[in-house]
Amino acid sequence: MTIGRRLGTLTAATAALLATIPFATGATAGAAEKACWTIEPIELALEDVWSYTYQVSWCAEGSEIVSVDPVVSHQVIAPVCSWVGSVEESVTKSPDGKARTAFNLSEFSCPGDIGAKGVTPWAIVTLHPNGTYTIDATGIHP
Repeated sequence: MTIGRRLGTLTAATAALLATIPFATGATAGAAEKACWTIEPIELALEDVWSYTYQVSWCAEGSEIVSVDPVVSHQVIAPVCSWVGSVEESVTKSPDGKARTAFNLSEFSCPGDIGAKGVTPWAIVTLHPNGTYTIDATGIHP
């Protein structure tokens, strides 16, 4: 047998052997990749008194949301007011289990007339595993 024929036979045998061995990689075949997104900040304010920003990041693998991370930031402008904090927040699954609805209600403590104008900003956002979202509602309650 010539060297060329031996090399050809060896190559064919190696290829046949390798075709029967599953390759171990970092990902399982057909597994969905993780993708993450962040909504545009929702900003609410009482001019010259306080400001509130709500932003949510989430990640999905295929058609499943695997994490939701809401972040609230604030600024107290009027020295007579103070930040109380987030008083109610939640992340709930939609009835079909695919989307998530994130909610935050925060509070500032302000006296008299300032407090009557609104001290509890809130926002509701629905997140989808394809990276889209809707801002369902926002507001400020006295």
